[in-house]
Amino acid sequence: MHDLPEFQLGDSYRTLAKAVLAQTKQQLMVKTYQRGDVLLQQGHQQQYGYLVLDGVLAAFYSSDDGEEKCKEFYFKDEFALLFGNWLTSTPALYQIKVIRSARLIAIPLTRLEQADWGDLKQQLITQQLLFKEAKEAFLLLNTPEQRYRYLLAQKPHWLALLTLTEVAMYIGISSISLSRIRKRLNLS
Repeated sequence: MHDLPEFQLGDSYRTLAKAVLAQTKQQLMVKTYQRGDVLLQQGHQQQYGYLVLDGVLAAFYSSDDGEEKCKEFYFKDEFALLFGNWLTSTPALYQIKVIRSARLIAIPLTRLEQADWGDLKQQLITQQLLFKEAKEAFLLLNTPEQRYRYLLAQKPHWLALLTLTEVAMYIGISSISLSRIRKRLNLS
């Protein structure tokens, strides 16, 4: 397993989440969403980013033949936002959906364009770049078994919140391949 000392895979938004909460100055409401609620439809214009206080969200791509691929999961203290679509003002390539009931703060993207949010916007973009670099290294430099072992060792709280099918999607393998890995590790 390649170490990721410089870049953390997830859970690195905690400090930034506190800054986002402070910036909202309690002006934005906390709302609870249920499993299956769609926050952003694929192909629609994104209007909000979501700060996850509790629960799990996911960004999925649905193909014309009904196949679903997972781009990302968003856990507590993470900011769910399709950065590429936001920065280019293009329709969403993915759907953002609630996977486990969630308490969220919906932050209008127009707020992030305001001058008093400039520093926070820069921090969000920087954090996202670091996260994407870490995920790219995670997926490209490790075998599927190494990826799963990493999650077992470093992200057991993620595994507790996701189904095995969702875990397989995240590490880029089929459910059958994950089942084989789990069998080799005596986990099934």
